[in-house]
Amino acid sequence: MKRGAQLQRRTSLQSNTWLKQVAGLVPSPFKKKRAKRRPIAQRRFAEACRGEPCYLLIAGAPAHPLESVVACHSNQQIHGKGMGLKADDEKTVPGCGWCHDQIDQGNRLSKDERRAYWDAAYARWAPVRAIKLAKQGGAALPAGEGA
Repeated sequence: MKRGAQLQRRTSLQSNTWLKQVAGLVPSPFKKKRAKRRPIAQRRFAEACRGEPCYLLIAGAPAHPLESVVACHSNQQIHGKGMGLKADDEKTVPGCGWCHDQIDQGNRLSKDERRAYWDAAYARWAPVRAIKLAKQGGAALPAGEGA
C-alpha cells in the first residue's frame, strides 16, 4: 500500500516525564539513610575473630582456609536473630567461608544440626575470645555471661 503523504501523529508526544515534574524539588533530608555504625563494644567481638582458625569445623568441608575466616553470627532467635536482623556481635564465632555458607544457607544440615554445630563452636570460642579481649584490655566478657 502506497501512501502519498508521510504518516501524521494523531497525538503530540510532549514528554511529561517525571524529570520535568521534579526538576525544582529539593530532596528531603529525612529520606537520606546513613550507614549504621555499631557501638565500639559490639565491634570488638566481631573483630576478635580476625586471624583465628575456623571453629565451626563442619564435617565434609573441603578445607578450612585461614584467609576465608570471618565472624559468623548466630541464626538463633534466642540470640536476637529475627527477620531482617542479625544477632548481636557478642554471638559470633570464627568460621571459614564454606562452613559459614552451610550454617547460613546450606542444605546439607538440618536445623538441629546447624544449631548443634554453632553451639559447640561457641562453647569452644567464648573462653578463647574472653582471654583475647582481656589481653587487649577492657571488658572481656559480654554482660550476662559467666566465666
